[in-house]
Amino acid sequence: MTTKFRPLLRDKLSLALLGAAIILVVLRCLILPISPPPFAADEALSGAHIAAMVTEGTDANGHVWPLFSSSLGGGYTTPTYLYPAVVWASAFGSDPVSIRYFSQFITILSIFMVAVAVRLWSDRRTALMAAVTGLALPWGWLQGSIAWDPAIVPFFAAAAFLAFSALFFVKNRLAKLSLLAMMTALIVGLAYAYPPLRVGAPLLLAGGYLLLYTKSVLGKKHLAFGVILAGILALPLAAFILEPGALDRSQNLLVFHRYPFFIAIIVFIGNMLHLVSPWFFFLLGDPNLRHATGFQGMLGLAALPAFIGFVAIIIRFVKTKKIDYALPIAAASFAVAASLIGSALTYEGQPHSLRATAAWPFIIVLLAFGWRLIFALKNKKYIYASVVLFIIGTAAYAYDLAYLYPDRSQAAFDHSIYEKAINGQPTPPYPSQAIHYYESLR
Repeated sequence: MTTKFRPLLRDKLSLALLGAAIILVVLRCLILPISPPPFAADEALSGAHIAAMVTEGTDANGHVWPLFSSSLGGGYTTPTYLYPAVVWASAFGSDPVSIRYFSQFITILSIFMVAVAVRLWSDRRTALMAAVTGLALPWGWLQGSIAWDPAIVPFFAAAAFLAFSALFFVKNRLAKLSLLAMMTALIVGLAYAYPPLRVGAPLLLAGGYLLLYTKSVLGKKHLAFGVILAGILALPLAAFILEPGALDRSQNLLVFHRYPFFIAIIVFIGNMLHLVSPWFFFLLGDPNLRHATGFQGMLGLAALPAFIGFVAIIIRFVKTKKIDYALPIAAASFAVAASLIGSALTYEGQPHSLRATAAWPFIIVLLAFGWRLIFALKNKKYIYASVVLFIIGTAAYAYDLAYLYPDRSQAAFDHSIYEKAINGQPTPPYPSQAIHYYESLR
C-alpha cells in the first residue's frame, strides 16, 4: 500500500465522508431512470437537437454548426450545452435517459470540482464535506436530472471557481496565465450558457479580477490580457444578441419591462430576499415542480446545520473582526449574490431557482466551512444531532424524489404526450421537432 493512502485509511471521519459521497453518487444514478417522469417539451427539443446533430450534422431546424438553436417559447438551445451533449450522445446514445445522465454526470463533476477548490483552501476533511454536501443538495439534484441547458451552468461556475482558487497557489507565469485564460473563458461561457447569467457573468468576472488584483495575484498586464480575451470570446454572443428577436423573451421577463422603474427596483429587492429566505432554502423551495420537488427547500433540511455553522462564522467575524478562510468565503459569498441577480431581475415564477442555478456551487463552499465549524465543536451532542438531521433530511428527500415526486409532478412534464408519441398515437398540438424525436425512439 502506498504511503499517501495510509493517512486517509487512519482518518475515520474522512473514510465515512468518502463512503457517503460514493453512496450518494450511486443513489443519484439509480433514481434517475425512474424520476423525474419523462419528458418536458424543452427537454424533447434539446433531445431533438442533440439527436439531429449526431445523425445528420445539423440541429433539428436543419442548421449546420449552429451557435444557438431555436427552441421553445422564444428560447434557444445553447452551444455550451449542445456540443458537449452531442459528444456524450455519440458515445452513449441520444435517448431521454442517456441525455439525462449527461446532465447528472456534469452535475456530479461540478460538485467534485468545488470540492477540489475547497481542498486548495483547506484540508481533505473539509473538501469531502463539500462533496457530500453538494451531492445531497436538492437544488442540484433534481435540476441535474433533467435534459436542459441550465444543467451545464453549475459546471462553468464550479470550474471557474476552481481556476480562480488555483491562481492563488501557482507561481509559474505560464501556469498563471493559463489559469487566468481558463477562468475568463469559463465565466464568459456562463453568459453563453443561460441568459440570466448575462448579468451575473460580468459581475463574476469583474469581482474575480478585482480580488485577484487587490491580493497581488495578478498585475495590470494580466488584467489587460483577461479583458481582451473576454471581449474576443464574447464577440459571437454579442453578434447573436444584436440579431432581431434574439432578446425578445429575456426583455419581456425583466421587471423593468413590466413595472415602472422605482416599482421594479422594489420588486427586484423583494425577489432577492425571497431567493435567500429560510423558506426558499429549507422548507418550500421553488414553486415550479420542474425546478424543485415541492418537498423541502432548495438546500434541504440536511443543510440546516451547516447553514447555522456558516451564520456562526459570520457572527464571530462581526464580533472579533477575525475569520478563518476569509478569502474563499468572501469570494463565494460575492459569487452567490452575483448569481442570484439574473433571476431576481425577472418577475415570472418567483422565487425562480433555475435562473439562479449558478449560485449553488458557491453555496456548497459556504456550507462546507459551516460543517467544518460544526465538527470542531467540543460538545459532541451537537455534532451527532447535526449528522442525524443530515441523514434523515437526505434520506427523506431521496425517497420522495424516487417514489412520490413522479406522480406529483406529471402535470409539470409532458408524460402523456411522450407516451402517445412513442406508441404512435395522435398527440395534441406540440413542437414538430419534439414529436419527430419521440417517434425516433420507437
